Amino acid sequence: MTYKPSYIWPNPAFPFRIYYESRNIRIFIIENIQHNWMWLKEYSKYFRPSDYFFVYCGWYHSEYFAVEAERIFDVLKLNRTNFFFMFNDISEQINFSKKGFLGDIINQNSWLDEDLVMTPITNISKIYNAIYVGRFSPFKRHHLAADVEKLALVAGSNHGNQMNEALPKHVYVNKEPLTPKDVCKKINEAGCGLILSAEEGSCFASSEYLLCGIPVVSTRERGGRSVWYDDYNSIICDDNAQEVAEAVEELNRNPRDPFKIRSAHISKARVYRQKFILKLAELLEQHGDYEVDAADYFKENFIHKLRKSYKPDFESIFR
Repeated sequence: MTYKPSYIWPNPAFPFRIYYESRNIRIFIIENIQHNWMWLKEYSKYFRPSDYFFVYCGWYHSEYFAVEAERIFDVLKLNRTNFFFMFNDISEQINFSKKGFLGDIINQNSWLDEDLVMTPITNISKIYNAIYVGRFSPFKRHHLAADVEKLALVAGSNHGNQMNEALPKHVYVNKEPLTPKDVCKKINEAGCGLILSAEEGSCFASSEYLLCGIPVVSTRERGGRSVWYDDYNSIICDDNAQEVAEAVEELNRNPRDPFKIRSAHISKARVYRQKFILKLAELLEQHGDYEVDAADYFKENFIHKLRKSYKPDFESIFR
């Protein structure tokens, strides 16, 4: 088999979960069809008719992604009805529905666990006008923050990607990786959060800002982060440094209620989670697992970001 998609997950450990298993049905959660090519081509011929896959969209699912997924499904003779895509926004759903794929808008940021670290901190001083939490990769477009005063930059691992050495002027940048608790504190010390990429996934940092109760300045994007934005919690601007700086100034002049921002995000996340629960309930009912309450099962098996990365033993799972 000579076909190979444009990107394959590079490590032996990657997002893959057996989410539910009984004698009647098995449900898996995977991320991006392309990422899973290596094991799919080896083991898909052993799939049972009652094997179902929730597909998590970890990057913008463009028309090109849809074409690649179509090719993979055709080459491997996969059954589309056994795959349910969790799209980040309507554009992704449109791209994939044209190719006969099924799914619903269940934005990936709804899997952030609001009971973990990211939360408003009361009685904290605002020492930064804006913070940008994001790896120093060119696609993050840090240069659009060039005119922002009192800017804080926080970055974790660059995952082997090209580094952006030309960072905008700033008053803070972390020299060592920060703990989630430290990141939360830094976010709360800022008047707003920046997200300036043109295309990626929904971007966890964007929703982490909102869970901490600070508003967002974002450029227009493809990938789904803007489904969380409204006139109160954000300003969406054009791709130029002046507009970004003006939006930052506006949000600092007119601060928002952090608990209103946080509550609105959690409320929307519940709507998306309910869609997942209803689909899970439908599958359980169709396969006779009537005694399992989908809502209870979801609550008991919730994992932050819905990701569980390990090296699966596909031989024992599918053979």
